Amino acid sequence: MLEKFLRVSIMLTVAIVAISTAQAQSAPANAAAATQSSKIPDLSGSWLRKTGIQSISNSDIGGKERGHEEDIPYQPWALEKTMSEKPPTGPDNQFDQTTDPWILYCEPPGLVRVYMEPGRTKFVQAPDAVYILHEVMQTFRIVRLNGKHPADPDPTWWGDSIGWYENGDTLVVDTIGTNGKTWLDQLGHPTTEKLHLIERYKRVDENTLDFVAIIDDPGAYTKPFESHRVFTQTGVPFMRDSWVCSVRENQGFYDNLYAPATTEKH
Repeated sequence: MLEKFLRVSIMLTVAIVAISTAQAQSAPANAAAATQSSKIPDLSGSWLRKTGIQSISNSDIGGKERGHEEDIPYQPWALEKTMSEKPPTGPDNQFDQTTDPWILYCEPPGLVRVYMEPGRTKFVQAPDAVYILHEVMQTFRIVRLNGKHPADPDPTWWGDSIGWYENGDTLVVDTIGTNGKTWLDQLGHPTTEKLHLIERYKRVDENTLDFVAIIDDPGAYTKPFESHRVFTQTGVPFMRDSWVCSVRENQGFYDNLYAPATTEKH
């Protein structure tokens, strides 16, 4: 009887030690997780990029050197394609004859280009995803946090986006699986289905958001290149239906505003 009691006591002691050890080992992990959570940057607000930006190029943001930018590594066909397009705005604008798929067909403006428009952007940060809301066309993107891309994603307008936080102050977004139908900017720089885009959003201070896009599209460009932009806090809420795309409204804009402003009066 005494032997049985001692055996049970020893077993209980071992169990208590094992539980205590497990709790001690899990405490630092939980503390690390809490620390990681506390480092999630606050991207709240209503963000708008500075005006006057037409091109994806850092050296020629106004688009005056289209086709001759020193920082865009064109493949020959991509350069030819860019120069064949007729932008709706910028130094070489031809709104009345534009080939812009957004103006002609109300197709989504696409990645990076969406920030060329004077529309605001919001970030909704959830535990499992970040939702990037664009005032332009009232569209939104879903960025799955700490996920993986599918092995062979079906091509879509906005692609498949995953993301993570770095250094406690930066949201990194990794996107593949786009359909190659959108421009990178207002001036017709093309994309292909091989596009791999890395976006980095860093809140510098209360009113400033730094944005870097790393464009890696081996279908159109000879090497990856960067586009850098700065967004400012507006404090202005989204305007409902202010950016709904309509072919009739585009034509009305041309008839009522663009044509009178560009027609020489004698």
